[in-house]
Parts: sequence; structure tokens; C-alpha cells
Amino acid sequence: MRALVVLLLILGGATAHADGIQKDGPEEFPGKHELSASLGYQLGFGGKIGSPDGARLTAEYAYRFHRIVWFDVQLGQVLGAGPRTDVCPGNSQQLCYRGGWASELAVGVKVKIPTKLPVIVEIPILLGIVGLYDRACGDDAVGIPVGRTGVGVKYFIKKWVGVGAGINFDLGPAFHQSSACKSGGNYTDLYGAFDFNIGAEFIL
Repeated sequence: MRALVVLLLILGGATAHADGIQKDGPEEFPGKHELSASLGYQLGFGGKIGSPDGARLTAEYAYRFHRIVWFDVQLGQVLGAGPRTDVCPGNSQQLCYRGGWASELAVGVKVKIPTKLPVIVEIPILLGIVGLYDRACGDDAVGIPVGRTGVGVKYFIKKWVGVGAGINFDLGPAFHQSSACKSGGNYTDLYGAFDFNIGAEFIL
């Protein structure tokens, strides 16, 4: 962790000279709007009966209001996948996946740190809401507020097109409705997830 902090400080202080993205001084993006799309995999943790695992699709919009800071909105969809090991209530012939699916909306800022290469280091800092559904026993839930952060790297093949990868981390409380999975009515537990993604962004 200490090494990562030192690396980010070094990158943040670097003077940009990369052709296609930056000249001497601040980065020269062709516009203030960013549209991004990525595909990856999410691994959930926490939760009394598990958190969603599966393929994750993410769409993103960002608006630059500072030299390195952008307003950021992310929409994420997790397509639940995994072993079907739980018998569904009322149907002993059907098996249910414990973690289920998830839909997420997160809003915050994204810091874009220039380097000496045609590469930008991105750090999102967001808060959001996550809906958990299609879970075993009907144990659906809402996670709010869920903090989302991570780090990503984009290589700009053109001044307005970047491709790359990133890792992200979600954490927050999840409020569950009463279900056959958990006696005692409604309850609260921990929602957490890691995701790794690859994708592209377009500066407009």
C-alpha cells in the first residue's frame, strides 16, 4: 500500500510530454466529456448468504471541471454466475444461485493523473446504490450507501481514444427484506465486491 501511494505521488508530479495526449504543461484533451464502456468480472464477499459473483458490464460518463478532476457517473450490471447449490423454497427440484444479480449506480469524481507516456492513471472516488436480486430464497436487498474506489490505467492510441484496464472495490451496508433464508424478518449485513475490467474511453 505504501509503495502504491509513493507511485501515485510520483505520477502526479510528472510533467507530461506524450504525443497525442499532452504537450508541455497540462493535458490537452480534445473535449470535456468522456464516455466509457468496460467488461470484466466481479467477485463478491461478505453477506450472510453471499454477494453476487459474475460478469460485470460498466458504462460511464465523466465531465472535466478541473485540470485532473472529472465529475463521474457509473452504471454497473453484474450477471450472476456460479454453482447452483441451494434448493429454492417451494420447489425442491430447482436449485438457486446464492449471490444473485446486481445493478449499481454510483456518482462522484475521478482523478486523471498524467504521466510522461501516453498513459493516464485514473482513480475513481464514488458513492452509490446497489440493488441485489434474483437471489436464493428471494433474499433481495439494497446496498446504500456503497463506496466505490479503485485504480485504472488508460493508454491513448489517439488523442481522443484510450484503452486499458482497472480494478475496483465496493463496500457498504446491505438492507435485506424478510425471506426464507433468514429468520427474524428484515436484516442488515455487509455488501462487498472486487472487480477487474478492461475497456475503452472516448473524449468528446
